[in-house]
Order: sequence, then structure tokens, then C-alpha cells
Amino acid sequence: MDKQKAEASKKALQNANLKNAQLQEADLSEGILIEACLEESDLSEADLCGADLSGANLRNARLHRTILYRCRAKEADFSNAVLTQANLVEANLSGANFSHANLMESNMEGANLTDTCLKDANLCEVNLTGVFLANGNLSGADLTNSELIAADLAGCDLTGANLLNTYLNHADLSGANLKSALNLTPDQVETAFINQKTLLPDSIPIVWISKTEYEFE
Repeated sequence: MDKQKAEASKKALQNANLKNAQLQEADLSEGILIEACLEESDLSEADLCGADLSGANLRNARLHRTILYRCRAKEADFSNAVLTQANLVEANLSGANFSHANLMESNMEGANLTDTCLKDANLCEVNLTGVFLANGNLSGADLTNSELIAADLAGCDLTGANLLNTYLNHADLSGANLKSALNLTPDQVETAFINQKTLLPDSIPIVWISKTEYEFE
């Protein structure tokens, strides 16, 4: 399917086979692409604002500077996809798979990433302010210079995640696993919210004085 045909039928692309499609700068805003196959397609700078990509296959797709503002992509597969400088603000991405995806410099502010897999993803310099990431898998993810301000990271797995210069101000890390996180500092921990179920690296030993207060050893 070529770009013009895809644009003309964007409201009826459920289950469509768009594998390897060249859809650069396509206007697919408000499109219905539920469970569509977009594997290895090029959607660079395309407009998918408000589109429904629930359950879609976007493995190895190229989405550089793609607009996914307020899209719905629950349980979609973005594994190994390139989403550099993409706009995912307020998108519903719960249960999606971003393992090994490159999201460098993308904007995901306010997105719903509950139960999302970001294992080994490149999240360098990503705006994750206010995201809902409860129970997400961030193991091995690179969060260098990213912003997780006021993010909900309760119960997240951050095993082996790189937190170099990551902004965690007011982030909720209650019950999160940071046991093997890299480059986490006491200063970062102090700016976030933790509880007694939060697992910290051995390099940051703390003593709980009460249920809500702690001090560094």
C-alpha cells in the first residue's frame, strides 16, 4: 500500500498489512490501525496524532520525529524500533513493548506506560516527566540525562539501568528495584520518594528511622 492510499483509507486500516511501507510524512492522524502490521515500515515525520495503534506490530519500524501525540498504542510492539525525537506526549502505551528501541531525545511527557517493557531501550535525554510507569520493565535501559520528574515508577524493575544524571525529582520509586542500577547517587535518591520496599544498590546503604524517614549510613 502506498502513502496516498494509506492516507485515503486511514480510518479503515485495522489488521492492514503495511510491512515495509514507505509512509514518511504521511497524514494518518486519528487513523484506525488496530493490530496493523507496520513491521520495518518507515513512518518518519508522519502524523499519527490521536491514532489507534492498539496491538499493532511496529517491530524494527522507523518513527524518527513521528507525531504520536495522544495516540492509543496499548500492547503494541515497538521492539527494536527507532523513535528518536518522536512526540509521544500523553500517549496511552500501557503494556507496549519497547525492548531495544531507540527513543533518544523523544518527548513522552504524561504518557501512560503502565506495565510497559522498556528493557535495554535507549532513553537518553528523553522527557519522561509525569509518566505513569508503574510495574514497568526498565532493566538495562539507558536513562542518561533523561527527566523522570514526578514520574510514577512504583514497582519498576530498574535492574542494570543507567541513571547517570537522570532527574528523579519527586519521582515515586516505592517498591522499585534499583539493586543493580548504575550511576545512582544518594543525591538522586533524596530527591525522589522511596519506601522500605525500594531496593537500592549496596553502594547506597540506608537505615530506616521510621516508616517514612531514613538516613544514609
